[in-house]
Amino acid sequence: MNQARHRSALQQPQPDCCATVLRLLAASSPNWPEIALVTARDPALCMLLLSAAPLCPRELDDGLNSVLRHRLETLGADLLRAWLLGMPCSPTHQGNALLLAECALHLALETHYPRPDEAYLAGLWFNLSTDPGGEARQEPAARISLQADNPRQMLARLVSDCGLPATLSNALELGTLLDEQIEQAHPLVRLLHAARQLSTDGWEQHVSRLAPLTGLPASSLTSLRTDVGYIVAGHAAYPPPPQRASGAMTVFGSPDKVIAPDNEPIIAAALHGLIVAGFSDVDAEQAIRRLAIACPLLSGEALPIVLHPDDDGVLQPLLGAADAEAVRGLGELRLRVEDEASQVALAQRSGVHTSYFPATRTPGRSMADWHLQRWLGRRGFSCIPLQLGPVTGVAVVALEHEHSLGISERWQLGELLSAAGRVLLTLRRQDHAIAAREQELHARFREHVRRIAHEATNPLTVIKNRLSLIGQDHANDGSLQEDMSLLNAELDRIGNLLRQAGNLPVAERELASCNVVELMQEMRALYGESLFTQRGIQLELRAASGTPPVAMPPSALKQVLLNLMRNAAEALQPGGRLLLALAGQVVVDGHACAELRLVDNGPGLPPERTSNLFAPRPSAKGGNHQGIGLSVVRDILTQWKSSILCRSQSGSGTTFQIFIPLDHSR
Repeated sequence: MNQARHRSALQQPQPDCCATVLRLLAASSPNWPEIALVTARDPALCMLLLSAAPLCPRELDDGLNSVLRHRLETLGADLLRAWLLGMPCSPTHQGNALLLAECALHLALETHYPRPDEAYLAGLWFNLSTDPGGEARQEPAARISLQADNPRQMLARLVSDCGLPATLSNALELGTLLDEQIEQAHPLVRLLHAARQLSTDGWEQHVSRLAPLTGLPASSLTSLRTDVGYIVAGHAAYPPPPQRASGAMTVFGSPDKVIAPDNEPIIAAALHGLIVAGFSDVDAEQAIRRLAIACPLLSGEALPIVLHPDDDGVLQPLLGAADAEAVRGLGELRLRVEDEASQVALAQRSGVHTSYFPATRTPGRSMADWHLQRWLGRRGFSCIPLQLGPVTGVAVVALEHEHSLGISERWQLGELLSAAGRVLLTLRRQDHAIAAREQELHARFREHVRRIAHEATNPLTVIKNRLSLIGQDHANDGSLQEDMSLLNAELDRIGNLLRQAGNLPVAERELASCNVVELMQEMRALYGESLFTQRGIQLELRAASGTPPVAMPPSALKQVLLNLMRNAAEALQPGGRLLLALAGQVVVDGHACAELRLVDNGPGLPPERTSNLFAPRPSAKGGNHQGIGLSVVRDILTQWKSSILCRSQSGSGTTFQIFIPLDHSR
């Protein structure tokens, strides 16, 4: 649907309303709730805003003012000014729209209608499709379409395009009904009929007939209408605009005025500045959201495809996610700027507006343009050149008629897309520069780590060679050979870690399954002597029988246990004890897990440490301790969907409980 065509058939926003919003925007910090309230009182302004950004399901549950405020804030103060300044406004009489809307709202509240804001909009928009002056306010084509179409059907289509339910569009499409039809109609239709009767000059004579229709006593209806009259009298009239000096320029009140650089250089300059300012200090996501609502407001058309040339001279999409098929097809066509047959390429090269509207459905000179027109699903398209800083881009606007996009709308759309495109290209270049810088830093860091790792392997080689000689000298000592084998395995592990330090993380290749009992025994063989026995500390192992393997690689669980065992050994005094126990199976958050416990009888953790136990912090142990052991433990367990609990009491020791999901792959 061509939004500009249908909008032209409706009453235009009131100049006083637009002027009031502009005065509110003049504040250093715009009062968005008040601006939304003013917008909600103007039928056309409210309709235009909602049609530009249709409602999501149940969004109106948050309230009409909240919905309008969200759209106004998304548009921003500068683009809102540009929209109002460039909008043809009509000082036509809006009738009793606000009185009708307030009557419908209060009837909905009194009768407990579940969606009172829909009732308000029904009253506000009921007379929106009529033309009190009987004169067309824009181009003659709009007047012809209004005469050819049913105005109420047109209004119903617009309401539906706003994302509002069929109950509202149906109520607005209906004309005069018989009494028996009204009684059988949807509650919203009955509410709207009652509100129309109460908003007429002789409303008192209708009260008795409306009482049974609404289910409200006549006295309540009279009180309701009186209250609504006071409310409307108090806020219906907009604050009078300040008196203009003689000869001052009037922005509003000329509905047929075309805002374009040709004949309004002052207004055009103002609009240009406002549009450019509207995209300053925004990120890419904000710019696209702002464009999505600004394009239909300023031009009557949805966000079009925007193309820009890449370094190879191929026109690449910058915007246009809504036309996914066309964007994908253009990428596959690889349309070049020097394509002499394409109107799109011609607009980009020449900087002059072009269009493509084939007389037949068969391809012409340009297959690229023919494909694009078919993908867009309209009779043709208009190509608007855009100034995107150092390059020229082009906007492809799908249209049903070659002249349906007027000069004013085309100019404003070009300004809008140029300003946003420059920002998006600048942000994209900045992102690419940052990514390149980060890649360079990562490469330098990895090279630095590789050099360190290479140097560190030399002493490891010396140690391994020395251990090999010791093993050869004591070839008949079985216990020593077993210790040598374990030490060599750990040295190999250190070597692997050093070799991997300079590489980017890769997918885990180690089998994510571990026999916990075997690992516990290996840990005692490796570290029992150095961490515990030599310090006079007892290490005790216990394991429940029949516990399946856990879903964690052995190296990961080994690193977890080593950190916790080392912490315990450093905290315990001679004569202390650490119990490492596989307690069995438990269910944690609905998942079968193995429970591991580490229980010591040491001094316990200090209170300041337990307040944020797993956060990295400088270690109080000095030496080579970095204070990140428990943080590493938590990160490893989180990676493997495991959890850890800690209980610590001063003077009584510390207990860690680890819950690791069982391996169900076997």
